[in-house]
Amino acid sequence: MDFMFLVFAALAVIGGLVMAFHHSIVHSAFALVGALFGIAGLYWTLGADFLGALQLLLYVGGVTVLLLFGVMLTTRDSARISTFRYMLMAPVVGMLAYFMLNTLRGVYAVVSELGVDAAEAAPTTERIGEAFLDPDVFLLPFEVAAVLLLLVLIGAVTVARRGSSDEGAA
Repeated sequence: MDFMFLVFAALAVIGGLVMAFHHSIVHSAFALVGALFGIAGLYWTLGADFLGALQLLLYVGGVTVLLLFGVMLTTRDSARISTFRYMLMAPVVGMLAYFMLNTLRGVYAVVSELGVDAAEAAPTTERIGEAFLDPDVFLLPFEVAAVLLLLVLIGAVTVARRGSSDEGAA
């Protein structure tokens, strides 16, 4: 097996276990960063550079920052988890780790059986970009999603402005 694949798989599994079983919610959030970074590394070792970059930007960057802000805004008493809850989580986490390792082993076997080497694999970003701009493939759904996101943004600004003007009038 590829050494970096094993390193990133170990980082993902160990980060997930530390996240589930650590007493401090802040340390658990940072362990989540390690687990998500391990998953991004797994994507890169399997030749999916676009998914690895998205994992790194969206989850490691964005979601973790949101989670840490949520942790900082909670009270200290609501962040405590009982030891009994850890004992209930242990078998579930063990089964999930077992299934995840078997899934990763299967994915690695399929990729190695196909003869795809991450060092020789072509970047996927160029093919994804061409598919988005090809009129016969994803151009229309891509444009519809862009317009929908623009409308959602305009709606959010409208609702936020309406809420701030209502508070000033009251």
